[in-house]
Amino acid sequence: MKTINNAKGFTLLEILVTILIIGVLASFGVVEYQKAIEHSRASQAIALLRSLYHAEKVHQLQHGTFADSLDQLDFSFQGDPVTCAQNNNSPCFGYYNTEAIQNGNWSIELEKGKNPSISVGRISGPYAGSGFFMQLERKDGIQYPLEQLACIENNSGKFKYKKKEGSYCVDIMDGEFYSKSGTSRKYELAF
Repeated sequence: MKTINNAKGFTLLEILVTILIIGVLASFGVVEYQKAIEHSRASQAIALLRSLYHAEKVHQLQHGTFADSLDQLDFSFQGDPVTCAQNNNSPCFGYYNTEAIQNGNWSIELEKGKNPSISVGRISGPYAGSGFFMQLERKDGIQYPLEQLACIENNSGKFKYKKKEGSYCVDIMDGEFYSKSGTSRKYELAF
């Protein structure tokens, strides 16, 4: 008597290979998903920085100079007010944990003095120490692109960026490196 084996199914090896392939694809998907989420938060931060820039330009037109504090601008902020000192001892004013950006783990800062600038930066989370910056004026002779958006990764200070250089500004934000100082690395953005 002849037996015919019509058993349909998968071998253990086929199942293991399928699980391995799904695992590899899922790991790539999770990384890309996390980048997309961070890019979305960064877009909110960039929009906030642009609004802050426009408020600074209105103040400059009305008063002939950039603002000395965020409170002088026609712009409302929510968060924890802070006063800080930059490395060049020029005063800096800002708000931490601003609610203007989803999850509130960002700061808004305005540096006054002879080199006024504005910035929005990550103060917690996996990309703490990164953010966005705009130099409004330079009176010390150093040439930086003025009034142009830049991505920054801090080299020092309370919010030092601890990941690999460029892992935020290049890998996530598609920036191109243009400057490194004692305090930060700056990357030009195509926005």
